[in-house]
Amino acid sequence: MLVTGCANPAGESADAGYNGLYFTDAELQAVVSERKMIGLPVKAEHGGAALGRVVSSYLDRDGRLNCVMRIDEDSVEGAVAAGLVRDGIATELSLGYAVDVAHSQDGERLRAGVKEMHDVSLVCKGARHACLITGYQDDGGATFSRVAGAAGPAGAAGAAGPAGAAGAAGAAGPPEGAGADAWGSFARGCAGAEAWPRAEA
Repeated sequence: MLVTGCANPAGESADAGYNGLYFTDAELQAVVSERKMIGLPVKAEHGGAALGRVVSSYLDRDGRLNCVMRIDEDSVEGAVAAGLVRDGIATELSLGYAVDVAHSQDGERLRAGVKEMHDVSLVCKGARHACLITGYQDDGGATFSRVAGAAGPAGAAGAAGPAGAAGAAGAAGPPEGAGADAWGSFARGCAGAEAWPRAEA
């Protein structure tokens, strides 16, 4: 099963000097352009074994970090997680990461350093606003979407194009092992479906 959704809201403004625990807009651009999410494990509620891997990431038109994940339904855990997504129980995503926090040179303030991502988790309720699973595609080809007009990968600046060409910011193309036709169908289905569940033959 392929699952797509928003893993992190739009970043805080790096130009405004933000220095906190959340990602800045510049950091999110680096995550995509440097392909830092590719291969990241997918988990359930940040625990247990990996259920799959992140195969693509992109920033949507509003600057939110989105990703595409492949869930391995050959494992019991993966099959259960895929069922939770299908049934609308696991409806949100949560990006697990750690922040290297250090004292400033004067020792009076804390400064956020490098943010290291550990996993993307399927969750019932995420910590950040609107980090929703926006669509999924079963291995049989049926495509479903839960958000009308969800910002899909095609056409967004720096986004993954359906034919596999790198986006303006050097984002990843289609997921590994997915042909351009399948990827394009998936992207169009997630962007154009009216409500979850709605299948496209």
